[in-house]
Amino acid sequence: MKNNRNPNMGILNYETGKNKFSITRHAPSDSLKFFIQHYWLVEWDLREHSPYTQEVLQHPGVNVVFQPGNSYICGIESRKSVNILQDQGQIVGVLFRPGAFHCYVQAPVSTLTDQVVNISDYFNLDINTFEEQLFALKNKEEKIVIVEQLLQQSMPEHDKTVDLLNEVIDKIVYNADITKVEHLVDQFGISKRTLQRWFNQYIGVSPKWVIRRYRMHEAIELIERGADMTQLAMDLGYFDQAHFSKDFKAAIGKSPKQYAKNND
Repeated sequence: MKNNRNPNMGILNYETGKNKFSITRHAPSDSLKFFIQHYWLVEWDLREHSPYTQEVLQHPGVNVVFQPGNSYICGIESRKSVNILQDQGQIVGVLFRPGAFHCYVQAPVSTLTDQVVNISDYFNLDINTFEEQLFALKNKEEKIVIVEQLLQQSMPEHDKTVDLLNEVIDKIVYNADITKVEHLVDQFGISKRTLQRWFNQYIGVSPKWVIRRYRMHEAIELIERGADMTQLAMDLGYFDQAHFSKDFKAAIGKSPKQYAKNND
C-alpha cells in the first residue's frame, strides 16, 4: 500500500487549527537542498479570541525555530509538542532533512532528542540582533533569504550517509506495509545493527521509532476520517487493537477512541 503524503500530517486536529493560524512551506535554495527539508512560516492573530493550543506530532528532523524573544533549536520530540498561540505572532522555522543536522553538529543527534538548545550553540550569531532583523521584514521570501545566509555561513560538507538514510525513510513514508525494521533490512540489505547505529548517530531515534511515528501520522489522519479502529490497527502492523491503543496513547496522550470523539 502506497500513500500520498498530506503536507499537514502530524498537525493534530488540523481542520480546527487552520482557522486559528496560517502555515506556509517554502523550498530551500539549491545550495541548501542537501540539508534542509523546507522552511515553515506560521502566523496568527488571536487578539480578539481566546488562546489556542496546537499539538504536533513531529517528523524525524531537527527544527531551528525563530520567534521574537523565544528562538531555539529543537531535537526530535518523542511525544507530541504543545504550542499555545495567543495574541498576535509569527514563527520562521527550518526543518532539516532527517540526519542532515548531524553534518552541523558532528556528534550523535540522539543527544538532542527531547532537548531544546540555544541557536548560538551551533551558529555564530547574536540572537537578539538576528531576531530584530528577521522580524522587521514583512516579506516571507526576504525572511528566508537571511535565514539561508545564516545557514550558509558555516555550511558543512555533505555526508553520503544522509542521502542513504533519507532513502530508507522515504521507503517508510510511502509504503505503509513497512511495519518492522526487518522489512528495511530485507529491502536495503543493511544489517539491523547498522541501521540502529546510523539512526542513533544521524537521526536521533531508532528506525523502529521512525516507523511507529509515520504509522501514527497515518492513524491520526484515518481516525479523523472515521476509520474502523480494529481494521486500522491491523493495517498498521499491530497484533491487536490493545497494542495499537497503548502506542497511540503514549504518543498522543489520549486513546484512539478519545481522539476520534474530539473530532466528531
